[in-house]
Amino acid sequence: MGMEILRLSMAILMKKAGYQEIAAMYHNRNSPQLDRNGSEKSITTLLARQDSAQVQSIWQNDRICEYLLASDSRRHAWHSWLAVHGTVIRDAAETYRILTFAKSRQILAHAFGSCPAGMVPALSKFGPYARSKHVYFALHQILSAGGPLANHVHQATEFRDDDIDSLASASMTPVSNRVFRALLKCKIPAPALVELLWVIARLAPMLDDRHLVRAIAQGRQPAAILANLFSLMPFPNPPFEQVGALVPITAAEQLRKAGNEFDNCLKGGEELAYAIASVLSGQRYFYAWNGDRPALLTFCRCGLAGWILAERSGPANASVPEASMDKIGEELASIPNVFVGKRGAGLLEWICAR
Repeated sequence: MGMEILRLSMAILMKKAGYQEIAAMYHNRNSPQLDRNGSEKSITTLLARQDSAQVQSIWQNDRICEYLLASDSRRHAWHSWLAVHGTVIRDAAETYRILTFAKSRQILAHAFGSCPAGMVPALSKFGPYARSKHVYFALHQILSAGGPLANHVHQATEFRDDDIDSLASASMTPVSNRVFRALLKCKIPAPALVELLWVIARLAPMLDDRHLVRAIAQGRQPAAILANLFSLMPFPNPPFEQVGALVPITAAEQLRKAGNEFDNCLKGGEELAYAIASVLSGQRYFYAWNGDRPALLTFCRCGLAGWILAERSGPANASVPEASMDKIGEELASIPNVFVGKRGAGLLEWICAR
């Protein structure tokens, strides 16, 4: 009778949505994942993963069918409980009674001390396989915090472990709900979302939410958003003031405008974000040469010695004529903390500008 119940259970399990891998394994008796004790035990191991030993000790013999045929949300409620209490099970029969007759919300509350709204439905999106223990803790942390991140989880159709971990790390970030919602609307991958939230949290005390939301809405993509966020901060003073036709670019929008005028990579995206960040951190500064042949120049800090001319380019990244470079060198000759080599900065450029 026991084997008949198991076979019937397996037949039902194979028809459930999302169980194609298990069905293929069950029907392929030569699968390397099948152990010598039979496919039912192997499939339990496949489903329960790190909790397979505890599952087989709690749902012994025919009772394993109850585990196999349970809904995804119910099984994940059990795995949530095992994530907390699984290493200290002293009475398998009592544990079976608790996990069988308690409601899922009660099981989760017993595991974590509370069951935040929407956790049971969220568990149903985890699919057939047990997740790593820390993922259940991370989900509980996100939903307990509430707010836009919790709503984001409620609306999602599926989750990767890394995404849940990333979102949990951001759940306590001191960012307003308005800014959170604006960022979530951009549908950014979770790791990039967390990085942007960290940047925003650092900038938020200095900026109005309206400016942050506008920067996010206009950017849409992570690199563009980052460039917009950095653009909200003032540039430090240039290493030297205007010298003849050599004019410092003293604001992020001026740098973006120069990128458009010169038709180069500073028009937007990652390169603009990097350029602005390097200026804000005091590592680089940009100048426009407004001579007969316009050029965009990049100066890099050279330790405590001063600055070197590291990059120079004309429109569409064209080379700067030697005559123009001679004029630039003449203009800078009176500034001792700036080095302009005849053929570039050579060793200094290799060391300081890479």
